[in-house]
Amino acid sequence: MTKTYQLNMENLKLLPETVLTPTFNRDLIKTSILHIGVSNFHRSHQAYYTNELIDKFNELNYGICGVDLLETDRKIYNILKDQDGLYTLYTKDPEGNHKARIIGSIVEYFFGPENPLAVIEKMANPDIKIISLTIAEDGYQLNEVTGAFNINHPFIEEDIKTPFKPKTVFGYLTQALKLRKLRNLPGCTILSCDNIKANGDTIKEALFNYVSKTEPELLDWISKNTTFPNSMVDRITTVTDFKDIDALKNEFAIDDQWPVISESFSQWIIEDRFLQEKPAWEKVGVNFTDSISPFERMKLRLLNAGHSILGILGTICGYKNVYESATDDDLMLFLTLYMNDEVLPTLSDLNTENIKSYQHNLVTRFQNPYLNDRLSRICSESSSKIPLFILPTIKDLLKQKKTITKAAFIIAAWCRYNDGLNDSKTSYNINDNISGTLIRSAALSYQNPLKFLEIESVFGDLSKNETFTESYKTSLNLLRNNDIKTCINIICKA
Repeated sequence: MTKTYQLNMENLKLLPETVLTPTFNRDLIKTSILHIGVSNFHRSHQAYYTNELIDKFNELNYGICGVDLLETDRKIYNILKDQDGLYTLYTKDPEGNHKARIIGSIVEYFFGPENPLAVIEKMANPDIKIISLTIAEDGYQLNEVTGAFNINHPFIEEDIKTPFKPKTVFGYLTQALKLRKLRNLPGCTILSCDNIKANGDTIKEALFNYVSKTEPELLDWISKNTTFPNSMVDRITTVTDFKDIDALKNEFAIDDQWPVISESFSQWIIEDRFLQEKPAWEKVGVNFTDSISPFERMKLRLLNAGHSILGILGTICGYKNVYESATDDDLMLFLTLYMNDEVLPTLSDLNTENIKSYQHNLVTRFQNPYLNDRLSRICSESSSKIPLFILPTIKDLLKQKKTITKAAFIIAAWCRYNDGLNDSKTSYNINDNISGTLIRSAALSYQNPLKFLEIESVFGDLSKNETFTESYKTSLNLLRNNDIKTCINIICKA
């Protein structure tokens, strides 16, 4: 049996040479980045790039202080504290090349529920030049229907009542920025890295709404002393399971309680709007740009939409992971035709060759057999993903009076997905914030096909668009009377 070593600073030197370990002295690192939400997503992206910058260019001024604000994050907090902030980034490419890299860029760690005042003080520390976030969409407290900041959310109301025991990022940021103002300290850059459209603009608008309600005299100072760049991150990062933990033990002798599993491909694009000096991330492959919008639209409408499509159609087929869906010729033909016929016309301001290259790489990435990317993960919370990944394409196509056949089929297939049974009559769970509404509306659509489209928080007024509803009803009728493969073949030949 292979001898394994618990991951911590003391055991780093005992790991085999096949493991890439930090070459820098972590004791000399100064933290100037505070990151809220130490998720797998953050650890495969921002912490990785920062580790590379420190390791390859000895940039010791850009260590990360990790912060978690939710009680549900206690497990990852305890694990990383136990491992001295170290973790393994385990990358797998489609050719079967697996690499283990120990990431050492997280050198401090705070847990909000344990000591909120300590977190506020750290955020207010002038050494912190960047406060970055991966808090997922629900962390932005947006209204489901309007997309605007929900000042009446119970967590927000609680933060207003107990400002020094906040639960949301807005409560923490407001108190920290207030301290900076009172102490005549400089402001900072607030950098969202979440997978939502215009993430910097979104966090700015939400924070300004919160501050206008709670500390209105702070608004002018924040507007002059903070910046909110938009950013786009792109790296398929899967849920860690016990097989991955065991594989690291067997292949690399690493005993890591919560490694991060991702593909080898990685991309990070950031708008160059930083208040103070920024890390030279461009040295390790990060792209700085004037506007994130074109790159963001391409990614959301191709990669993220592609994932959702493979998730919905694949689940109905009876598949369990992305690799199975992506190697099904019928599903991939449909996805390719959708991208070529209906997505590309909405990306006319982008270089066609760049889009085609990105699209080609997507197929390879989706078909990576070594990533255990479950369709259940892809399909979870689809009610917040479809409006971001699919509906903008539909709206643009309707505006341009272009064909929407395949886009309408996707929405109809999502309705069919919410029946909760695949073509073999095997049930699966609908994991969604509004699962009850989705399941009920899908059931009612047997009598009234438009009932599903009438979920206003998801579709807005799409049910009133006759061009779309006619195509949607045709697809839904097809799906109610045939297996998914038959439907796909009919749609692809139309």
